[in-house]
Formats: sequence, structure tokens, C-alpha cells
Amino acid sequence: MPEAPGGRADDRTYTSPVVIGIDASRAFSAAPTGIGVYSSEIISGLAKDPPADLRLYLNAGQPPPGAPRLPQGSEYAAIPIRRGWTRLRLRWELARRPPDLLFVPAYRLPPGRLPPAVVTVHGVEHRMTGSAYSEAAGRAVDDFVRDTLSRARRVITPSETTRSDLCQLYGADPARVTVIPHGVSDALLSADPGATSSELERLRVPRPYLLVVGAHHPRKNVQQAVRALAAAFPGTDGAPSLVVANAAGPAASELARLADELGVGRRVLLLPHLGPAALAALYRGSEATLVPSLYEGFGLPALEAMALGSPVLAGDSGAVAEVAAGAAILIPSRDLQRWAEGIRELVTSPDLRRHLAGLGRQRASRYTWERSVAAHRALLLAELSAGRGAP
Repeated sequence: MPEAPGGRADDRTYTSPVVIGIDASRAFSAAPTGIGVYSSEIISGLAKDPPADLRLYLNAGQPPPGAPRLPQGSEYAAIPIRRGWTRLRLRWELARRPPDLLFVPAYRLPPGRLPPAVVTVHGVEHRMTGSAYSEAAGRAVDDFVRDTLSRARRVITPSETTRSDLCQLYGADPARVTVIPHGVSDALLSADPGATSSELERLRVPRPYLLVVGAHHPRKNVQQAVRALAAAFPGTDGAPSLVVANAAGPAASELARLADELGVGRRVLLLPHLGPAALAALYRGSEATLVPSLYEGFGLPALEAMALGSPVLAGDSGAVAEVAAGAAILIPSRDLQRWAEGIRELVTSPDLRRHLAGLGRQRASRYTWERSVAAHRALLLAELSAGRGAP
């Protein structure tokens, strides 16, 4: 590994290796949500061409199976603890061996004195959809965001929407907030289209169907999709099914109960977390992907759907509207009548679906993890250089 971040570019000579510490506690999960996907993609990309030596902090005894091999000079710091990892264990490790720069891909900084820090704030859904959060949960996220804005040298957001929210709601300095959008996983894009039918048969997916991806939080508003399905097609003749992927636990039980109450229980299929091949098949085989979220800081399922040719019907607020602008049907998330009308229109109009699929592919081609990783690398190098040049 080089001993300087940028070498000849800034004409500085450093006498010791430069280290970027990265909170990797949310990365490489077997069943990641959006933040986990982001952390895994960015960290894996940086590991292929590190801007400096990397020190990846894990709340585990060893790197999980999906973690990348690191080049010489970089290391995993396995520092597991059952509770209080960020507040206690990570804080202690940073004090014991401070890196030159700290990168936290998920909101929360450890307390106390820290190295210069870059932190990603993914969204402020807790402020925009307060009813979807308990009072304690909303207050905790709000505290994390305020603390990040007060102590981080640089803040990353995945969208202009979130950047604007931070400036308007929290008075963040726009000069300290950098927008770096997400991308679409190569594992999804490279999944064999020819295997779509066999994957759907394996999952026992009834066709035709509409797709929702993600049901782990009330703000995802998946109940609206179930209600809209029942309102759009109250009978069974020609009616599509609704497949909800990544649905498990209490959220899945609640959706099943609602579907039974509305008389569409047999037309709602709830699936657990799926691997890339199965998820790609679900996107490709769907009549449309529904994104009824009340608010999103980015909206990865909408982007993935567009990239894989699934027409998108989504809420018109938050960053989903930014990501899918001009390439999706956007309507208010709480307007049940218009959701039912939108579903009927998509299901009964092949021409509309083809048109939206083409627009979606074009729109999604602007977003890649390769570009995102490159932007993160450049930002980290700039912050390293600024930090090493400071007294």
C-alpha cells in the first residue's frame, strides 16, 4: 500500500502509512437491508483499489463469508461485543489505534473525541413519516443525525432529496454535504434472464403478479399495496397476485392477516429474504414493481426494478421520485383510489408496461456502484489530504 493518499498529486510526503478506519458492522450480512447493501458494495469496491490502508471494524469474531479479501497493509479489526458496540467497543478501539480518517457508512458516530470523520446519512424518514416510528426510535435517529452534523467533517447522502432535507430541517451546511447516489448490484444484473421461469417455478410464484421488495418497516407502507390490489381487482378473474419479497417476522404476519381480511389472502405471496438470482427473476417476471413507501432517502428497489425492466408504480414524495423521475408512474402514497387505478392501468396495458420498462432501463443506467465507489474513493482521498495538511 502507498504511504500517502494521492502521492504526487498533492506533493506531500508522509512518513507513516495512512489508514482509513471503516465501520463495517452493517456490511456483509446474509440478509441485508438497504444500508447493509450500500455498506457491502462500497467497502468491497474500496477494497479492490484502496485509497489508503483500510482497517475494517467488525462486530464479529471473524469476517463473515461475504467479506472481501483485503490487500497487503489492510486488515479486519474483529472487536465483537454483545451490546454497546458503537458506544463502547468501537470507541475504545479508535482511542487505542486511531486511524487518519474514519468512515461510518450508517449514521452513528461513537461518542468522545474522534479522528476526522466522514459519515453517510441515508435519509430523514423519521422526520417525514413520524407515525411510522415509535417516539423512542424517532428520537434516537434524530439524535444520531444531529450528532453527525455537529461532529463529522463531511457528510454523504445518497440523494439530493436527503441533502436538501438535512439543510432545511437541521440547518446543515450544504458545503459539507456531498451527494453520492447508489447503484445496482452486478449480481442482480448478471443473473441469467433465461433462468427467470425456472426460478419463479421454484418459488411457486403465480403469474401474472405485481412485486413489492422490502417489508421490514412500517414506512414501507406495504399494506397500501395489499389494499390497492383488493380494490383494483376485487374478483379473481384475470386478477394478478401480489408477491412481497424480503417479508418476515411480525411484518409478514400482519400482511397475511390484512390480506385475509380483504379476501385476497390466496393472491398474496410472502417470501423471505432472497438471493440475487431469485430477486432478479422476480423483477424480470413481474407485471410491475410497486414502491408504496411513505418516504425514502433513496429508494433502491425502484432503481433495481427499472434496471431489470420492471415498470415502476411509486409514491411521489421523497427520493424515489428523484431517482425514478420521468420513468415511472408517481402518485401520492396514501391515495388508495389512485393506487388501485394505477395498478389496473398497468396490468391491462402491455404497451404502457413496455414503454415504462424502456424508460426505466435508460434512467437506471445512470446509477452504478462502480461510479459510487469511485466517488467515495475520491472524497476519502480529498479528506485525507485535507486532514494531513491541517495542523
